[in-house]
Amino acid sequence: MKSLLLDIYKTNKLHSGLGQFSLNFHNALLENHGNWDLEFLIPSNFQYQNENIANYRKVDLFNRYFPNLGSKPSLWHSLQQFPSHQPPKGCKQILTVHDLNFLIEKEEHKAKKYLHRLQSNIDRADIITSISHYTRNVLSENIDLKGKKVHVIHNGVLLQEFPESSRPLSAKADKFFFSIGIFSEKKNFHSLLPLFQKLKGQHLFIAGDHQTEYGKRLKKEIDSMGLSEQVHILGKIKEEDKYWYYKNCEAFLFPSMAEGFGMPLIEAMSQGKAVFASDKCSLPEIGGDAAFYWENFDPNHMLQVLERGLEKKRQNPQEFAKRQMQQAAQFSWEKCIQDYLNLYEQCL
Repeated sequence: MKSLLLDIYKTNKLHSGLGQFSLNFHNALLENHGNWDLEFLIPSNFQYQNENIANYRKVDLFNRYFPNLGSKPSLWHSLQQFPSHQPPKGCKQILTVHDLNFLIEKEEHKAKKYLHRLQSNIDRADIITSISHYTRNVLSENIDLKGKKVHVIHNGVLLQEFPESSRPLSAKADKFFFSIGIFSEKKNFHSLLPLFQKLKGQHLFIAGDHQTEYGKRLKKEIDSMGLSEQVHILGKIKEEDKYWYYKNCEAFLFPSMAEGFGMPLIEAMSQGKAVFASDKCSLPEIGGDAAFYWENFDPNHMLQVLERGLEKKRQNPQEFAKRQMQQAAQFSWEKCIQDYLNLYEQCL
């Protein structure tokens, strides 16, 4: 039987996009793995599921660097561009590239180191995939692919639903806007603050890991702009609470400047919500014509786009919600996994 090993080490950080992608990929592949014998390279804190059809190889602090990986699989799939391990010699490898955000996040000398490391990983891999056409284009502009084709397979997105979830204690407003993400400069949350100075009495809840330098600066800016009663920093939240905020928000706001995909857009659309995002990076590709886009971050422009989108929603709420959910339905895990299974077959 053909064996497939997936490196899902990033499940050690489930509050990150890569962590969620790795966990959901794992779960979806267990549901439909064709005639492949599955193996997963996992961190020591991973919670097992369906052990009867999958072999889990634990990676702890020591054997992350000195692994005893046992028998060689037929195919090795690294679910992100900087994998925790490299496959043994003679084993075919698929490398999935999510983004090159380090080009704008890191100082020039650090960005060059990441680029050199990525080039080495690309050279080593047999098959390259990317999660968006945007990422593929950035990759081809900055990396010598040496004739290798980059296969674009969009992520699957599935927001875990909790129909019986109750209102979180942190939700201190009946009408509110929502956003979510790790607090880093690229997320551009600060661009929303002048907008909410114009939206007197309106509330914004932002969820995500805010224990960062950017998070500290943002909180100071919120206070200095007199927005502490309107803009609320939630920190990391439970999946039940995330679902509740998506389900009950007036709209989802996502002014990010650097995304390889943009999963939160689809999560919000799956609940029929209006989505307002920057027109940068991959977001127009993922949101399509169902989202509304800010071409710049002048607060007057942002307000005009917001008001225009909310008015469109009010004109026919049911049809609007249906359109949003149709856009979200394009990014199912079933389609994502089937596309990868087809690619796996081509590799052997």
